Amino acid sequence: MFFLCKPCPIPHTVHLRPRPVICIVGAMQWLLHGQLTGAVGEALRRHEHVAHAPDELALAPDVSLVDILKSAHTKQWDVITSDQAMASAPFDAGFVFSRSIVFLQLEGGDVEQDDAVDRLFARYKRLVPGRLYTVTGSRVKVRQLPTLR
Repeated sequence: MFFLCKPCPIPHTVHLRPRPVICIVGAMQWLLHGQLTGAVGEALRRHEHVAHAPDELALAPDVSLVDILKSAHTKQWDVITSDQAMASAPFDAGFVFSRSIVFLQLEGGDVEQDDAVDRLFARYKRLVPGRLYTVTGSRVKVRQLPTLR
């Protein structure tokens, strides 16, 4: 069965249940954090996702990383970063971030970051919430983020 989802302009399969309709395919909202080039935003848009700059969160410049994650969590945005401290913030603070975090652990510029995003989505068509995806020059590693105990 195909339906046209309001947030997603492309027809896609949905589950019909007594509860509201749940989309299987849709654009992910991404917060770009750290020293990322413009190629990362372009690569995300090429994969039909939406990229947001940190200033769209309307936070003070000296805000903590956990506050950035809390704000992104409230807006239901996933995070893509090149900052090791941001990637480890949920583990260090014990904060439960139920969205995805992608850590680009690369040393290159535009081309390498662009290729890393392409490699991530070639390997994982759909990212799982509550996971940290670390993309290096040669592979993609997945780790579970802290959860409620």
